[in-house]
Amino acid sequence: MDILIENASQIVTCRTRGRKFKAGKHQSEIGLLKDASVYIESGRIKWLGKKLPSSLKKKNVKKIDVTGKTVLPGLIDSHTHLVFAGSRADEYSMRINGSTYEEIAKAGGGIISTVKAVRKASKEELKNLAKKRIQSSIGFGVTTIEAKSGYGLNTVSEIKMLEVINELNREMPIDVYSTFLGAHAFPKDKTHDEYIDELLFEMIPLIAQKELAVFIDAFCEKNYFSVSDTKKIFEQGIRFGLVPKLHTNQFYSIGGIQAAISCGAVSVDHLEVMKPSDIKALENSGTIANVLPTVSYFLDIPYAPARKMIEKNIPVGLATDFNPGSAMSENIQLVMSMAVQMLKMNIEETINAVTINAAAALGVSHNIGSIETGKQGDLAIFDTPNYKDILYHFGINQLFCTVKKGKVIHKA
Repeated sequence: MDILIENASQIVTCRTRGRKFKAGKHQSEIGLLKDASVYIESGRIKWLGKKLPSSLKKKNVKKIDVTGKTVLPGLIDSHTHLVFAGSRADEYSMRINGSTYEEIAKAGGGIISTVKAVRKASKEELKNLAKKRIQSSIGFGVTTIEAKSGYGLNTVSEIKMLEVINELNREMPIDVYSTFLGAHAFPKDKTHDEYIDELLFEMIPLIAQKELAVFIDAFCEKNYFSVSDTKKIFEQGIRFGLVPKLHTNQFYSIGGIQAAISCGAVSVDHLEVMKPSDIKALENSGTIANVLPTVSYFLDIPYAPARKMIEKNIPVGLATDFNPGSAMSENIQLVMSMAVQMLKMNIEETINAVTINAAAALGVSHNIGSIETGKQGDLAIFDTPNYKDILYHFGINQLFCTVKKGKVIHKA
């Protein structure tokens, strides 16, 4: 059935005017409509405005009165690690009590503890855990999410994670985009060269054959994957039809951004440590700078220089980086609040960062990320007449309902 969202106090359209993303001064443009309605037909936006055309009045339509409420495009979480097993709460407690990473690793913590838990867990266990996390995300207004592998670190377990992500995409009411992140860390049972060969010649061809991933990612950092490693992995991924995204510049600037751009990466993510040359490289590249403030908060490390990047006309996106080691939260609204307070982004830039620019970080801004005719009917509706209240009244969830392809999938 078609749906009419009517009498909204405000509709934040984030309209694009033909752009794939918003950068610089355009990142502050939200295309605000007042006292307006949205008509969704067969899952797509058919019309929006103040006065419903007579041709649509005659149709059999479900009406939702949103008087006194604000409508945003469905929020998009473009960087998560939501498929995992186990808990690292004890490790978190050790860290806030002063333990170093080396001490935590010696005690059995760190990424390897999650790898052990994932290898041990069944597909069904992983999927059931992930479903609860996705449902939580939907409750904050998320209608599209990205999920990475990377806690398997061998062919069998990486495939298992990707199969879970693909099943979640089929079974959950939102779109779940799959990213292969086998190059997340090096396993303890293989040499550097052995694991690189497994990634290049075993995992990537098999993942492509099974059509299990859209994107390929790597952790390009000192003591992890070098620029040379990253380029090899990306070039092989591209040969097999995968689109690069990159974790980089979280702790060091080692050339990851330049490598990602040279390989046509759709986004570079983290960016807490940025040299002037890194910012220069991103200018006019068309690559989304995807920043993750919850990681800086959780680990007590510097925040990405989002303000500088926006001033240099670089499109900035935001995501949760939901994961068990450095950002244990599905709350995209919390990310938005941190962006305003800690990254010095304004409210309008922040909204565009979790809608149209987040869509661009997944290469799908032609289909989602803004409220425009022809696009998918994905909406997040908030119980306030003013979009600024969403971040002004922080720490609470003002979501009224989440709409995906014209269907209400969550109601507060």
